Amino acid sequence: MEEKQKYIHIEKIKLLYQHSLTPILLSAVASFFLVAALWSSANQNHLLIWLTITLCFACFRTGLLYKFRRARPKGDDILNWEAPYSISLLIVFLCWSIGLIWIMPTNNLSAVFILNTFSIGLAGAAISWYSPLRYLQMASISLALIPMIIMLFTLGHQETFWVGVAACCMYVSCMITSVLLQKTFNGNLELTYDLAQAKIQAESIAATDSLTGLNNRRAFFDKAESLFAYCRRNNQPISALMLDVDHFKKINDTYGHAAGDIALRNLARLLNDNLRTSDLSCRFGGEEFAVLLPNTSGKEAIEMANMLRKMMMTTIIALADENALSVTASFGIAESGQTVEDLLNRADKAMYAAKNNGRNHVINYSQVMPQ
Repeated sequence: MEEKQKYIHIEKIKLLYQHSLTPILLSAVASFFLVAALWSSANQNHLLIWLTITLCFACFRTGLLYKFRRARPKGDDILNWEAPYSISLLIVFLCWSIGLIWIMPTNNLSAVFILNTFSIGLAGAAISWYSPLRYLQMASISLALIPMIIMLFTLGHQETFWVGVAACCMYVSCMITSVLLQKTFNGNLELTYDLAQAKIQAESIAATDSLTGLNNRRAFFDKAESLFAYCRRNNQPISALMLDVDHFKKINDTYGHAAGDIALRNLARLLNDNLRTSDLSCRFGGEEFAVLLPNTSGKEAIEMANMLRKMMMTTIIALADENALSVTASFGIAESGQTVEDLLNRADKAMYAAKNNGRNHVINYSQVMPQ
């Protein structure tokens, strides 16, 4: 199922479970009034049996709604709740449609017309309450009206025949209304989905560096604050890694800016492929990158930096016109700081020390400023 259609289907099932308690309670109340209206003219045993069955199904469906709310299913799990809802609903409508005919005193036209009015009311309820799923809506309308229409045509009275014709017109009207309502309903859900996706895309664009696909500087700091605070709160070490591509200007001057962009994208891919999901990386600016390593000591951060440095040295980057190059970078590590900015500033100082010491090195801040 296409992602958008699956989303819409899931939302429809959620709506049915969230808003079905009212029609269940109203149908139970209506059954009492109907029995009261027919008590003196219909078979009372039939009325009591039908009322009991109707109330039992109302209790069952109420329990189903309660179970759904307690389970609080998410995502695709909600799809598993469609079948019990649909089956129970169709059984209820079958109970009402066949039950009304069973309790109907066919020799009393007033009672017949009362039950016909109830059938039309059931069809109207199906249009409004069960519009999220069209097959349920149409099946409910059909169960509510078709048995009654057949009964009206077969009673042999002129009055019931013409009421049956009118009921047929109501049936057609209900079906047309269900189609129009379904189109509107689907359109609203599709619009909601498209707006949500547009918001997600806009937020992603605002937080992502367009060249490398990594976090941009603003998004990095937004996430880094909470990550830093979490590690401090749980007494976990946290290290920062800063790296800067060596002789990047020379790459641009020799091969062109497009080659420089390719080199930066390859470096971003290398970071994505080798960092943990808990690590936070970003393009800090130009050819400079920053990585925050939670639950990582300075020693472990140095090992990570050396692994990345060696991989960069051995990775051949293909360029246009059969040209190729490999790049190196200078790495700075810091494992202490009072704030995220303090930690990154120390890693930045260590990185510049690595560049001043011949480049393609990894230096810890403690080597620059002994603690």
